[in-house]
Amino acid sequence: MGLRPELRVRQDQRDLPLVSAKAPIVVKVGGGALKGGALEDLPSILAGGTPVVLVHGGGPQLTRMLDSLGIESTFHEGLRVTDAATLEVAEMVFAGGVNKALVRGLGGIGVPAAGISGTDGPTILVEPVPELGRVGEVSSVEPALIEALWSGGFVPVVAPLGLGPEGAYNVNADSAAAALAVGLGAGHLFLLTDVDGLLKDGEAVASLGPEESEDFVESGLAAGGMVPKLRAAALAARGGVRARVLNGNKKGVLSGALSGEDVGTLVYEGGAACRQ
Repeated sequence: MGLRPELRVRQDQRDLPLVSAKAPIVVKVGGGALKGGALEDLPSILAGGTPVVLVHGGGPQLTRMLDSLGIESTFHEGLRVTDAATLEVAEMVFAGGVNKALVRGLGGIGVPAAGISGTDGPTILVEPVPELGRVGEVSSVEPALIEALWSGGFVPVVAPLGLGPEGAYNVNADSAAAALAVGLGAGHLFLLTDVDGLLKDGEAVASLGPEESEDFVESGLAAGGMVPKLRAAALAARGGVRARVLNGNKKGVLSGALSGEDVGTLVYEGGAACRQ
């Protein structure tokens, strides 16, 4: 499940001026993002005039809620099958509990935030993924609502849901972040995780191209949660976005990456020759 290669962005929307001349950044965080230190950089980034969007996950919280309700989690090739009952809970967990807790936490560190899901606006439009039920693959992004929130001085916090032919659909959060980064014309996509990037022999791979990302997946060097992150990074890179996998538990990594420090793993057209 990922961003469709032919992701559509309404040209009339892309031609609208942003609230800032600086290219926006998109940050993908986990459901417990504020437990790390990376987001403490946001007040200084915002003070510099850079528009920011956060996209969050929440898979563990969803699993716990489904278990408590006696709803069995089913997976197909490692991806969650989302039936009507699971979707109802997913919308409650993602757009409700996780999203609002993150918004409150951001307010606590001085970041004015507003929580939405991809169905609001709508912002994220999807097409169903065969065999996964109410799971969607992003087909297009409509930036109007996010730009309106930027104009009001807010950081949009986006829950990973999209609007499809039968209503709301579950969307992989890494893919949703990549789609938004491309659709918003972002300069950077930061995918926060709990390691220092794609590791090889214990060290983070400094940079690689989109095609190399899939090579690491196929070789097995990238596994587990790193797989959707690398694939999302590759899709964003093909759309002209500098995508970087970073350790969200380290303070200063966002500001460091924006200032050109060689942190995490950068995925960008140009591959290993690219160092910033």
